[in-house]
Amino acid sequence: MSLANQSERVEQAIAALQQFSRRDFLKFAAVSAGVASVGMAGLPSSAWATVPEGIHFMGDAEYKVFHQLMQVTLPVEGTPLASLEQIPVMKTLDAALLAGMAPHVLNGLKQGISFFEQGAVKSYGKPFSELESKDATAFCDAWGEAADPMQRGLVTVLKKLVELAYWANPPTWVALGYDGPVSKRWGLKSLGNAPMPS
Repeated sequence: MSLANQSERVEQAIAALQQFSRRDFLKFAAVSAGVASVGMAGLPSSAWATVPEGIHFMGDAEYKVFHQLMQVTLPVEGTPLASLEQIPVMKTLDAALLAGMAPHVLNGLKQGISFFEQGAVKSYGKPFSELESKDATAFCDAWGEAADPMQRGLVTVLKKLVELAYWANPPTWVALGYDGPVSKRWGLKSLGNAPMPS
């Protein structure tokens, strides 16, 4: 595949992924509740090299990048927020987000992840997944402020996926005092995209 085609697929994937909304977040919460019963995603560093059981849409390469990104994007240790060991972030990401992507979007995302992973080599001499936390954070910040819209879009989308996968799990809501969608609690019927009453 040519570099132009690869770049086009990555850009299409970024555009598709930037459409995630708050409503999508709540849908993922329902799926992730089921994922949570399967097992936790917090793994020791020694386990990063292989994809754990229950992950179906990520290969080794994507798993390593997302795992590193999870550590950098969600620095919850020492805070009242639910720890990464308690929340199946990677399984939620795989089962609730990646599983629902159209094949061409998932393929474009994987190409973007590879581009992101190798992007760190120029500045740090090694791929993103092998960087120390401080350097990984600096790399994400640099891409988030880059002049290149593809770099900015890609790092934003990857971080958004990891954050959605964390916050979609109801145990993360406790520290925020959020007890779930009021529509469920009050038994309100969904009207879809019906216009507001005048």
